[in-house]
Amino acid sequence: MENTSKIRVLVLDENPVLVDGLSFLINSTRQLEALALTQRDANLAEAIKRLAPQVIVADPGFLDRSLRDCEMDLKELRILARLIAYCDIRDTLPGETYIARGYSGVVTKTVASPKLLRAIKSIHAGDIVIDESVIALSDNGNGNNTTQEPEQGKLSTQEELVLRYVALGKAMKEIAADIQLSTKTVETYKYRATKKLSLRTRSDIVNYAISVGWLQY
Repeated sequence: MENTSKIRVLVLDENPVLVDGLSFLINSTRQLEALALTQRDANLAEAIKRLAPQVIVADPGFLDRSLRDCEMDLKELRILARLIAYCDIRDTLPGETYIARGYSGVVTKTVASPKLLRAIKSIHAGDIVIDESVIALSDNGNGNNTTQEPEQGKLSTQEELVLRYVALGKAMKEIAADIQLSTKTVETYKYRATKKLSLRTRSDIVNYAISVGWLQY
């Protein structure tokens, strides 16, 4: 009965040593349970339906190849489970690229294990997580310039809400408590909103809020 309350996690990567290591790490926690593919799981789509993972931690390139082999696409997969892009730092694209494709989170393979475990729990709870290392790569221009950027000027409801709070001078922890999201997720929404609007400082955010009428009352 104990396992029924655990978050079921499947790790997908071409490196079996990495898969074994992450699975051991996941199983060492009380809240998570690592699922394992077997030799008879030649068809990934069938294996996923049988195992019923709630979160899939996957190398994006390996996952794309595996899905093509079993004639399944990412849209079908994300209906079955929440997805974390677990990326080689040398090949990592801007975080928004993965989110636009249907992933709920992006972390690099250099991230400390406790942060990966927290990301799994946050994403299972419905949050979006882009690790700071991925954000830093985007800011430094190390991402592929041909990738999809956020649509300029068009904010999601959550991004606008977070930016309104920032304009009012609230700290990330206060905003997180008010809208019942993790601080990490709030930071992600703020990052995405400011990037879309080309805002760099809090003064820029306040001036924007005034210009669109957010601070009239």
